[in-house]
Amino acid sequence: MSDGPSALRLAAVALYALVALTCVWAGNIAGRVRAPSWHWRGWVALAVLFFVLLALRVTMAEDVLRNSFRTILRASEAYDNRRDWQALVVAGLGLVVAGLAAWLSYRALQGSRRRPDVALMLALGAGFAMIGLVVLRLVSFHWVDRMLNGPLKL
Repeated sequence: MSDGPSALRLAAVALYALVALTCVWAGNIAGRVRAPSWHWRGWVALAVLFFVLLALRVTMAEDVLRNSFRTILRASEAYDNRRDWQALVVAGLGLVVAGLAAWLSYRALQGSRRRPDVALMLALGAGFAMIGLVVLRLVSFHWVDRMLNGPLKL
């Protein structure tokens, strides 16, 4: 864990703020043009998600949680066997993400092909992907860590 915010952490905070404010703007437009209520709710939910992600980055809560998990595992002498449950979490997350992607694709293809519908479905898919990314960072599985903390810096 670093002592202060890195340039990448500050860039992530700025991007999260930009995305959250854009979602607020889109939700406001959806409300003004009397779009279906799920549009407004979807945009507001995404804005809340990205404000929460922003708060997690600013407070470095992910680092604190990850270190707390490690401490608990070491105290319960389960740290050496962590790869077993980490692999299950990663596999389960992969199945959930695949299922959500299939469902969102089905909804986008079966429903209206209007641009606002498709845009919101894509945005919701991106929001689910961000939740998955946070879970992967918290689980801290070695090969996932190499990918996330290597050249990608996710």
